[in-house]
Formats: sequence, C-alpha cells, structure tokens
Amino acid sequence: MKEHPLSRYRQAIDELDLRLLDLLNQRMRLVQEVGRIKAQLGLNTFDPGREEAVCKRLVENNAGPLSDASVRAIYREILAASRTLQQPLKVAFLGPHWTYSHLAAISVFGHTAHYTPQATLLDVFDTLCKNLAHVALVPIENSLEGGIGQTMDLLYERPVRVVGECYLEVAHCLCSKAPDLQAVRKIYAHPHAVGQCRRWLSENLRGLEIFECASTARAAQSAAMDAQAAAICNTKAAENHGLYILAERIEDHPGNTTRFIVLGLKDNAPTGDDKTSLLFAVADKPGALYKVLESFTQYGLNMTRIESRPNRVHPWQYLFFADIAGHEQDETVRAALNEASERTTFLKVLGSYPRANPMSPIRFDVERARFGG
Repeated sequence: MKEHPLSRYRQAIDELDLRLLDLLNQRMRLVQEVGRIKAQLGLNTFDPGREEAVCKRLVENNAGPLSDASVRAIYREILAASRTLQQPLKVAFLGPHWTYSHLAAISVFGHTAHYTPQATLLDVFDTLCKNLAHVALVPIENSLEGGIGQTMDLLYERPVRVVGECYLEVAHCLCSKAPDLQAVRKIYAHPHAVGQCRRWLSENLRGLEIFECASTARAAQSAAMDAQAAAICNTKAAENHGLYILAERIEDHPGNTTRFIVLGLKDNAPTGDDKTSLLFAVADKPGALYKVLESFTQYGLNMTRIESRPNRVHPWQYLFFADIAGHEQDETVRAALNEASERTTFLKVLGSYPRANPMSPIRFDVERARFGG
C-alpha cells in the first residue's frame, strides 16, 4: 500500500511534540524551584522585567519561519503556565469577560491566570489596593480618543504602582446568530464602537436601530439571545458567545490602538529598556511648565507623552501626566526627577516598567487566523 505523502512529516511532528513536551516539563520543574526561592525571599510571582527579557532574547535569536509575534504569543502561555505552578495569579480588570480589557490582560498574563472582572474602574483599583488581586490592568489612552480621564484620576488618588504596559489593536467585527447581513434587524453596541464604525454602518446597515450596551462583550451577549440582532464586538467575544462573524474590521480608522497599563503594589527592577510614568503640578505663573520640561531636556530624556487633567481635589488647578524614557533608578532619570521636584508643587512617580512598542500592538484577530482560534 502506498504511503500517504503526509505520513512521514506527521510522524516527525509527533516525535518533536513529545520532545517539546518533555522539555516543557523540564522547564516547569525548574520553575517550581524558582517559585520556592521567590516565596522564601518574599518576591513577586509576576516579574515583568524578567518575562520581557525572556521574550526579547528569544525574538532576537529567532531564525524563523515562526514570526516574532508568534514566538511572543507562544511564550505568553508558557510563562502563564509557569506562574500558575508558582502561585495562581489573580488579575483584576474592567469586565465582563471578553471585553478589550480582558483581551489586553490575556495578552500580558496568558489564558491560565485567574481573572476577576470588575464593574467599574474604581472597583479595579480598589480590588488591587485591598489585596484581593495580585495585579490589575486598566486602559490609559487610545490612539484616536486620547487619555482615559478616570484612570488618570485614580492614579493620582490611589497608592498603586505602574508595573507594565501593552498595546492592543481595536478591531471591530459585526457578529450575529443570523447567517448574513440581510437577516439583521437591530444592532447592539458600545457607544464608542458605534462612533468608530459609523461610516461602515451608514454604508451597509443604514436605518437599523442601534441599542447601546455597557461594553462590546455585553453587546455580543445580547446578540446571542436574538436571532435577528448583530453586535459590534471583537472576535473572541463572538467565538465565546457562538456568533458568526458577518464582517471583519469594520472600524473606520484602521490601526486604532488602546494602551493599557498593569498595576501592582511593588516596584520593578531596571531592564535596560524602560519607561517611567509620573504626574505633577506646577505653580500658576509664567514659565512654570517650561522649567519642569527643561529638567528632562537637559539630561537628554525623551518625553513620549504629556497630558493635562483637571485636579478634582483642587478646582481650577491641573495635573500633568507624563511618560519619559528610562527607569527611575537610572542615574540620569534620578537626577532629572530630583531637579523637576524642585520646580513643581507636586510630583508623584507612578512607576517604571519595561517599554512596549506601540507600533507592534497585539492583534487577536491575526492570532485567531494563525492558530485556528
């Protein structure tokens, strides 16, 4: 009988899978030893600097054909499994499940972390502050709509530290139990999603009634209960609510990206490629802001973001939120911060953490295609 042309390749793959499994278990036994030492020393299970160093080293040595994004996606889950062996990580996020915040959390902590969805951003912060979660994740800014005001207010008010960041591309889909667009009679969507897809809706589903939902995940849940309804949501929400994807990437502006920050209660060690977030206030007099910015310029530090926000505690005063390159323990950063503190009425360093690349955001729709869901 003639051998099937795929047989020898499948046999080789099966043998490699067994070798990979053995190597992974060897890795996990070492991870368990690391976990025991961390427990003795009182160290955090989640070490974003170490995890980034692992991924960066692998990407730098990746000869292909695996893409760098695929390497990171695979090791995201390996690192998540490693953490679970040491201590199950509790992660608070703005829920419900399968919102973009949930996807961002998965992109950092993997699928095996213990996720605790919260109803409001205030609940996310307070869950962390009460030690009901090890870490939390919140949105901080969007490439089209700017900063998230409530997140910035809570960073000022709560004693948390920024320990990581990630960028997630916001890719909207129209999803439904209906087999095609012609069968759709109503749409469920978050107001922001409607605004971001307005042109596509006008061209393809003009005149249909739109029901506002608190999140894209709630929209998917509502559409799952109505055979004539569709939802604007992400691919993961559609998959988990059993919806067909009728149209993909219907947003008007491709590349719409949201930046999320990871919150903890302890500081990170330097990695060599860090970012520091801070907030400050200045006196109401000419040149006050310029003098603070000069503190960073003269030390050659790149300020990648600055945004003002009304101070809710002191009316008609403003807080400035800024990101600078480097770690607060770096000599030049420390010197610049010391000088800036003398030129401000208030300065709070929110934390230093491994820098993520905004030009390479996580794309879960691509991962769905690559890994078959």
